[in-house]
Amino acid sequence: MNSADRHIKSETVIQIASVGKLNPEPILPGNTASTSRLLWICAYVILMVLVALRLPLTKQYLSERVPADVRAELGDDRLLSLSITVGTVIFFLMYAVIMGLYLSLAALLDRRLVPGKVRMGRGLNVGVFFVIAMLATIPPNAFSVASGIVQPREVPGYWYYFPFMTALVLAVFRRHWLHFSLGKKVLIALSALTLSAIVAIG
Repeated sequence: MNSADRHIKSETVIQIASVGKLNPEPILPGNTASTSRLLWICAYVILMVLVALRLPLTKQYLSERVPADVRAELGDDRLLSLSITVGTVIFFLMYAVIMGLYLSLAALLDRRLVPGKVRMGRGLNVGVFFVIAMLATIPPNAFSVASGIVQPREVPGYWYYFPFMTALVLAVFRRHWLHFSLGKKVLIALSALTLSAIVAIG
């Protein structure tokens, strides 16, 4: 084999090796997050506003369930009212922390399991776990404020809402996860059901 043949063969090998690297998929900033951060912040604010609106109902609920012997021991209704008010404020602060952790978990699942997203106006993106988290938290709190029912779980059909809602959201976003392996599909379904069940049970 002369030098010209060797040069042609080497050039062919280099070209073949380069084919697999043509047109790499661009990695754009923010592609790792399915839902825009602004939407998470807005959702948290809306949720906490609804919880704040529920505080009078919660205070009344606690007041009605104070045992008679405790009332007699305290003796002063003002002291009892102060104790209930402090308990209500502590409940609100704890709920704020818990909801922050809950939405952080939802954001992690949204980013890691189903990175596909639906684009909205003004550059906002919505992911599947964001929708599940919102539908699991905001409607029950809004219903409680509107109806005056402190515990929505006492309403018939409450326990059916969460699995039905989860299945519906997954169906709407199916094009983002149907191409995954069977194992990951099962993981996504279980994670989605768990995310909604946390609110239903809690």
